Amino acid sequence: MSDKSVIEKITHPHAWNVLQARIDESIVTGQPMIERPFWLKNTITGQLYYDIMGCVGWPTEVSDRDEGMPGYVGIIGVVKSKAEGKPVQDAAFQLLAEEESRDVPSLLGMIIEMREEYGFGLHPDLLQAWFGDYERFTTVLALKNERLTAGGKKRNAILIRPPIDFGSPKTFDNYVRSLQSVIVPGKVRFYFGGCDILRNKLREFKRDCPAVMAVGGLIHSLLFETLWMDSTQSNVFTVEEGYVT
Repeated sequence: MSDKSVIEKITHPHAWNVLQARIDESIVTGQPMIERPFWLKNTITGQLYYDIMGCVGWPTEVSDRDEGMPGYVGIIGVVKSKAEGKPVQDAAFQLLAEEESRDVPSLLGMIIEMREEYGFGLHPDLLQAWFGDYERFTTVLALKNERLTAGGKKRNAILIRPPIDFGSPKTFDNYVRSLQSVIVPGKVRFYFGGCDILRNKLREFKRDCPAVMAVGGLIHSLLFETLWMDSTQSNVFTVEEGYVT
């Protein structure tokens, strides 16, 4: 964990017992997903999170008519409600930080700075892989990772994972609809916080906008898979290291 981080990890004082009780309940009820016996806390605001995830939208292609749209990086927290009885799977999403740039190396630098601020290393999966297009700018990313992992520090690499339905003929349409579904008045589940870049991009609404693609892809994935919970079939918990497969 970086000294710059504003996030701390809180583990339930009786983690093993709580975990086993949740596993037993999931077996009885037939529910394959369980709440983790740890969570995250913003030490400045006091806000609690089940998980924190990152996304990236690369700059669009440059043409002879314009320089394309800038790339975007953002971090979203899955909010842990302080209210009793609120279902874990219905958690809200909060945009915690965002930046944009047309320069790919600058975007990678922003990813490094953001993940250090928001708890990278607190448990094995936290901000390890960022949602986005894993097929673009692979050479630039490989060169950056070569430096980040020098000396055997493999966990420092920036990994890019595709959102659900990435590459389908209706990718942008799917992601826009998922993002719009969580900002419907009266049914708001996504909060912009103090961030304005994405908010303004939604007002402009240009097709294939990197900011909308990035956040929309992450939200689409969160809505279809409860990524802030764990499967009783695939994980083992250790207090020291978090979940490992």
